Amino acid sequence: MKLNIIVTTDIHGNIFPTNYTSRENIESYGLSRISTAIKEARLKGPILLLDNGDSFQGTPILTYAHMHPNEYMNPMAQAFNALNYDYINLGNHDFNYGPDILKKYIHENKAKLLTSNVLLNGEPIGQSQIIDYQGKKIALIGVLTHYIPNWERPSHIENFEFKDAYETMKSEVERLRDHVDFVVGMYHGGLERDPQSGEPTERLTGENQGYEMTQIKGLDLLLTGHQHRSLSEVVHGVPITQCAFKGQEFATASIDLDSREIHTELHQTSDYAIDTDLLRPFDTLQETVQEWLDQPVGSLQDGPLHIEDEFDARVHKHPLVSLINQVQLDRAQAQLSSVALFNGTKGFNQTITMRDLVSTYLYPNTLVVKKISGKNLREMLEFTAHYFTLDNDGEIIASPEYVSPKPQHYNYDMVDGIDYTIDVSKPRGSRITSLTYQGQAVKDEDSFKLVTNNYRAMGGGNYTMVSESETLEEIQEEMIDTIMEYLVKYSPVVVNHSDNITVIK
Repeated sequence: MKLNIIVTTDIHGNIFPTNYTSRENIESYGLSRISTAIKEARLKGPILLLDNGDSFQGTPILTYAHMHPNEYMNPMAQAFNALNYDYINLGNHDFNYGPDILKKYIHENKAKLLTSNVLLNGEPIGQSQIIDYQGKKIALIGVLTHYIPNWERPSHIENFEFKDAYETMKSEVERLRDHVDFVVGMYHGGLERDPQSGEPTERLTGENQGYEMTQIKGLDLLLTGHQHRSLSEVVHGVPITQCAFKGQEFATASIDLDSREIHTELHQTSDYAIDTDLLRPFDTLQETVQEWLDQPVGSLQDGPLHIEDEFDARVHKHPLVSLINQVQLDRAQAQLSSVALFNGTKGFNQTITMRDLVSTYLYPNTLVVKKISGKNLREMLEFTAHYFTLDNDGEIIASPEYVSPKPQHYNYDMVDGIDYTIDVSKPRGSRITSLTYQGQAVKDEDSFKLVTNNYRAMGGGNYTMVSESETLEEIQEEMIDTIMEYLVKYSPVVVNHSDNITVIK
């Protein structure tokens, strides 16, 4: 006899197969396609259906539902209930909308919550479970990366405690392994080392601990997430899985209850048709969201700001970056502003709609004003310059660690209010060959008001020099609202673009 498991992770609100850049756009991913696979699998026999977190952040339909919590059930909870999910785990982005939205999601979900390393007011919000199947006992353990306080705004995690994910997993495995036949771990976190060589693939901050978890005695299967990697491997004898995001993939695990053999596999969602039965209950909400997205909120005086080539937009700072920095500077009344161009940013049409906004600014970030010294500013720029390297032909490219195992182009910041030069041919740590403010060379003892998003202000992307700088103000207003208010006030907006960043080799 076999226990067959289907696991999804990092769906990021993609119920419908669309990226919302237009009404007509149909994509090859999304939960509505995975739904078809789930229903087909159930025709062959029972399955255990799991979700591993980051489920309800990332698309306009979720954003809109969160804006009207009294009118709508959390769409992901509704979809999971329709598909009869058995157990869920939380992810880091599930904290992005604050405790009320999070608790609403947990409450509305019929699936039990496994997350055991997060405490609210001293009590775990979820717990490990033991299920009986064909005379065998299987333990299910859920944890998520405890690195969340390094990113999330404090008001969203007040009264929460995040215990070390590895230590919690280890403790739970040791507590349960002698009382069950199999132990399955769900971890919303990734692998910090190459699964074959064991060499670190990132700075070992504790954000990802999956590789270390595979060495826990008694852990039979580890289902990971967070990094959006495609993994179906065996590490230290433990089968592991991880899926790409947006519902591009799902994973299956088959546990032979007699031989103890475990087989894992990834499946491409594009191989499955859209389940219109799953989508039908959302039709009214979807149409309301589409109408909301088509509402114009402002305009640009000199034409559209489309991103045609993301990498070129970073090498040669795109006017869209200047505009976002312009908005941040106006809101915070700071001297300097720091912005990253997010993965997949589309840019603005000349007439800007809500669709343009949510397709360009993808996260519910807020702004933080920091007092940063000239020394820390230079250190920040040196760190952001790590993004570039030279290929074998001497051409400027993105450094491999920003591309794989997880694309992290959003960790390259561009700062307005200063002029600086990055020489990619020089060693890391000595690439900023020129740095001036209002025509004067920046000195270590200088001090500036820098506005950036809360992710970067908390040290996200390992910008410790920013997190260590004094916080002057926290602006508790989401960037979508900040940009919208600016457009309403100043349209048609004149973009004060400056070629203040020079990248050379």
